[in-house]
Amino acid sequence: MHTTPVLPRSEGAARPDELRAVLSADPVWSAYAIADLQPAYAPYCRWLPAHSATGRGLVLLFTRLDPPALFATGDVAAVTAALDAADLPDQVYMTLREEHAPAAERHYDFSADRRPMWRMALVEPPVQAGDVGDGARLVRLTPAHTAQIRTLIAHGGAFAPDAFEPYQTAEGVFFGVEDAHGELVAVGGTHVADWQAGVAAIGNMYTHPAQRGQGHGGAVLRAILGELAERGVSNIILNVDQRNTAARRLYERHGFAVHCPYLEGVGRRRV
Repeated sequence: MHTTPVLPRSEGAARPDELRAVLSADPVWSAYAIADLQPAYAPYCRWLPAHSATGRGLVLLFTRLDPPALFATGDVAAVTAALDAADLPDQVYMTLREEHAPAAERHYDFSADRRPMWRMALVEPPVQAGDVGDGARLVRLTPAHTAQIRTLIAHGGAFAPDAFEPYQTAEGVFFGVEDAHGELVAVGGTHVADWQAGVAAIGNMYTHPAQRGQGHGGAVLRAILGELAERGVSNIILNVDQRNTAARRLYERHGFAVHCPYLEGVGRRRV
């Protein structure tokens, strides 16, 4: 029997507790969206809930990033209907599980940027402290380090971070490693954190190409995890490109395990 998904009367009509009920079905996959329920992020969130005979679905457009991030969870038919009924932006940054990608591809062309990723979750916290070796030191980063962070990331590479924003250092947890000359050579932090919900997403992990293999990335990661643990965060996730086997091994050594595959990439509206 064919059924047509039913949409709410308007975008954002669902209450936060209703949104949380959908997101809690898979809190690891939905970690970013759960954190985005914080009141401070409300102006940047377009929630598109829908339901069908087979279940509920939810789409989020997070507009604080450029291009806006596109997230979906739940019933495929409901997600498809939510996207079909929405006034969508010209570009989006896709963060979608494989089953939801066809719904987005009805509206966007991701052929120029479509990356298979792993969503990983912390299942066994590391116990050792960070150690950066002789002549280097671990530092807590703030918005005052924005220029240094951007200069470091600008060295680029196949897996260089592409979603750093200065507000993340103010609202989350960021650490770096400075060499003997005071130059920032490694960085990492949280994309988003919700202290009340106990959710955090780690990202922007990057080490200067000439400084790799010295344990700087592990020291930064352990420092981040240590502070998150002190602040009661238990749902800790991160994303890694499926081609980046070195990063995956680093995260697995520090207690992370693969939760699911998914897709990332920038898409442009189809004409």
